Amino acid sequence: MNMDLIIDLFKYYSRFVPKEALKKIFIQPEQTRKNGYPEIETEVLSFPGTNVIEEIGTFIVSVNEDFLSERMKNAARFILFVEYGKFSITHGISNGALESLSITVAHNLSKNNNDNLNEIILMNDCFKILDTIIRQMKEDQEMLDFCGDSELIKYPVEYQVVDPVVFYGCGGWAAMFQNSNTIL
Repeated sequence: MNMDLIIDLFKYYSRFVPKEALKKIFIQPEQTRKNGYPEIETEVLSFPGTNVIEEIGTFIVSVNEDFLSERMKNAARFILFVEYGKFSITHGISNGALESLSITVAHNLSKNNNDNLNEIILMNDCFKILDTIIRQMKEDQEMLDFCGDSELIKYPVEYQVVDPVVFYGCGGWAAMFQNSNTIL
């Protein structure tokens, strides 16, 4: 019975983020850390770097708009943003917990020295990074040792452009899809 669905999202997508960027996430003072914080931090920082995408400088898993806004303002490199959404849960059946997800790769487009071609190149790079992650998810899911009671990604995946006007001056691409898990 896995009830750590959101924590598992954080752990899985952190595999794509360089260690230097991950270390900046763990800033909660020790006396106010929730139970399990040190174990999750240790686990995430000990992952092998086999799927790291070096261009990613900011990693966010949140539905908190204020937190997202603050992290976006300070981002200088590519941003990997994981937004979890609604669940549809049927207990006791295989893959009965469906979750809507949006995975976004974005970059600040409000820099003073960006002309149109620079912006196009940044948008293209966002698309390539996002597609690399989606393809890796498919590969991971097809591995023989992958849990049969879950799916990282259910197809089709919808790619959508991210509008900098509504995304804090950052543009890029978002992939929207569902995953599934089993909750007995």
